[in-house]
Amino acid sequence: MKLLVGIGLVLALLGGGLWWSLRRQPSAAPLDDPGSTFTVQASGPGQLITFQAAQIPLRSLHWLVTLPGGILAAQVLSQSDRQRVVLFRDGMRQDTLLVLKPVGVGDGFWRFAALREAALVADGTLLLLYQPGDPGSTELPLALALDVASQQVRWFIRGDFTRMAVTPGSEAVYLFGGKGPIQRVALNQPSLHPAPTTIDLPPELQQVEALLPTGAASFLASHRNGLSCYRNAAWTHFPAPEEPGVNCPDFHSGLARAGKDIWWQALPGQMVKVHPDGTPGLAWRGELPEADAFAKDARLLRLLGADPSGALWFALASPAPTATQQPPANPPDADVPPAEDWGAYAAAGLDRLYRWNPARKALERIALPSLWPTLNPPPGMAPPALGQGLVPAAGALLAEGARCAWWLPLGALRAQAM
Repeated sequence: MKLLVGIGLVLALLGGGLWWSLRRQPSAAPLDDPGSTFTVQASGPGQLITFQAAQIPLRSLHWLVTLPGGILAAQVLSQSDRQRVVLFRDGMRQDTLLVLKPVGVGDGFWRFAALREAALVADGTLLLLYQPGDPGSTELPLALALDVASQQVRWFIRGDFTRMAVTPGSEAVYLFGGKGPIQRVALNQPSLHPAPTTIDLPPELQQVEALLPTGAASFLASHRNGLSCYRNAAWTHFPAPEEPGVNCPDFHSGLARAGKDIWWQALPGQMVKVHPDGTPGLAWRGELPEADAFAKDARLLRLLGADPSGALWFALASPAPTATQQPPANPPDADVPPAEDWGAYAAAGLDRLYRWNPARKALERIALPSLWPTLNPPPGMAPPALGQGLVPAAGALLAEGARCAWWLPLGALRAQAM
């Protein structure tokens, strides 16, 4: 009898423990874990990351561009509708995280949700921003904070936003980019459904193109009309330069922090150093020798960001194909220059990168297509479209292939002699 009672107690304890583990973290140990199916091997100056799992039917595999700190995130969505994020550091796998569907989020949205941005903060929180996988969907994007250690969702929020930016001390995250207000969410949230601080856009600011936090509750926002500073719960505005610059339909203003300096780009080819309160300082205009075959590139520079050394990186914006006009014999207004034939110039190719060192005042060209073969890329791996796959703050470039990606440190991209 005692033996039977003992066995019964053991079974009860085992059953209770199993119930608790399932209640606490359902599906915490799935059989189809895709993390172990990634292989990483040295390839040229970088790391080749390959997804090998033929036994796991994929719905999608999406690589996010590298994050500051050398972090690379991959979204793995299987046919079982499980959302996972696999993290790599400097090309080496670190964690495989199962992201459980928050209560109240519809199955249809979650089944095809596309991970667009991720940020790993110092306290072990992974911020994830999902958008509807169906471009025609009217559902709102979803932002959530995931505890990496426990894989538990700390909080989540939905709203009209497409981007996010974390404050310098990781106190909060700003959600922005839609036509609605900016939302500030404190990272250390006690509630699963946080009430964000809503910051309405003023009349001068119709839509944020770039946002750079400058403190725990302050930021700079660039937009088509200029630069705006939010500080002490009040807005200050600085107009864009009066000079129109080259008309580039794909150009958007930008902000970048290079060491202790903050740079604002309102026009292609021009940069302005600004203070945290938004007041403008030193202005810089890209210049190349007139004899350079690509001298016009200097007027098309489009900011990508700053690398850990403080150098600024640029791709080239695409100019509108304005027809060439010859000035009349007696021009009525000598101050109005003739339009230029940017169409022919763009047709010759705009596949060049530029790096500018503010300390040395040196503008360096990186011709990626001609440099690419010398980097010994994996077979079939093509260079990424310029402006994509390159996040200077992360110090790396990412090229994608069929179920694989090549992580390449920026130090491998050598500038050509000019």
